[in-house]
Amino acid sequence: MRTKLIWLTGLLLAALLMQFGCERKTVTTTEVIKEVSPQDAAYVGSAECGTSGCHEGVLATFRNTGHPYKLNDADSARLPVGQYYPFTSVPNPSDVSWDNISMVIGGFWWKARYIDNEGYILTGANRQYNFETQQFVSYDAATAPRKPYDCGPCHMTNYVDTGHQGGLPGLVGTWTFNGVQCEECHGPGEFHAAEPYKFAMEIDRSSEACGKCHIRGSVQKIPAKSGWVEHHEQWNEMFRTKHAALECVDCHNPHIGLHADNPERESAIKVACESCHLAETQGFLASGIGHAASEAGPDCIDCHMAKTGKSAVANATTFTGDVRSHSWTINMDPNAAMFTQDGLFANGYITLDFACLQCHTSETKEWAATYAPLVHTPIGSPSSGDFSQLASSTLKGH
Repeated sequence: MRTKLIWLTGLLLAALLMQFGCERKTVTTTEVIKEVSPQDAAYVGSAECGTSGCHEGVLATFRNTGHPYKLNDADSARLPVGQYYPFTSVPNPSDVSWDNISMVIGGFWWKARYIDNEGYILTGANRQYNFETQQFVSYDAATAPRKPYDCGPCHMTNYVDTGHQGGLPGLVGTWTFNGVQCEECHGPGEFHAAEPYKFAMEIDRSSEACGKCHIRGSVQKIPAKSGWVEHHEQWNEMFRTKHAALECVDCHNPHIGLHADNPERESAIKVACESCHLAETQGFLASGIGHAASEAGPDCIDCHMAKTGKSAVANATTFTGDVRSHSWTINMDPNAAMFTQDGLFANGYITLDFACLQCHTSETKEWAATYAPLVHTPIGSPSSGDFSQLASSTLKGH
């Protein structure tokens, strides 16, 4: 009787499935993500990642990061804000028409540079546009009047260091897509797009993966120039710290950008500093030094990720560049030097001028050394000292 009941139940379920037209495909464990897409697959482009109900949301937020815009065709770059770049529009130099510009380097955030119709970067006066000041400045004035574009592989997708893109002599190497698109990090998507259940995309969460481009020279050193850390050196800096035990993506969501105008910006950082540094945060909040007294006061990153780097604009008077440090540690010795004696490298920490004098502009490193140890010290503790002078006369701008 039991066997007959089971048989009838199965028959009824089959009939119901046929009646309602259930076409759900079932796949076995061995059929799901059986192998990673091979490296000899074709590159299909980021737009393909957002089709067929797959990764539309991720693609939409990714397009608000700077990665896709490291290199751009001039016809796209010249479009009004929002039609290509999500938050900016790029002007052309006054003495160079768009007809004589084939590509634009950058343009998403800090700056834009220009490539002529033979693939060479324009150099000299008025050849770099800075968004912060909305002004043209000189670029590599020693190179006249242009230089080859050899910025692969970090400005494009599937770079090969042979040949000349589009047959232009100034473009060194060839590539499949301009900018850092999805497949530059995840590998070619031809097989995955055709059979997503069978072929997986590459997912490398290591800092080394990000460090392939966020680096300059050897990871063992932090190159500097003219009193600033050079840009693209986050991995160089992080490698010298205790945070090297982490991965970049532990803190950063690589698919969400940090541009100030990005509506998703608050979601770009996955973990707040206080999630790990609770004791330091509690000391900071309870300190009588006054930094946490109002929302106008500094956050952790203002001091521990001070803007020691320069991409486009920097102010030597206030020790403020336009790229945040990933060195984190503040050296509280007033005699500590931020850079090596020859100025070619940073020393792997943040000095008190960059950490403190960006706000306390009329003070000195010696003054900062007196108060810096108290920033994370609760008031009333044996080492808290006397805050009266600081609170009454020196907290300028807080």
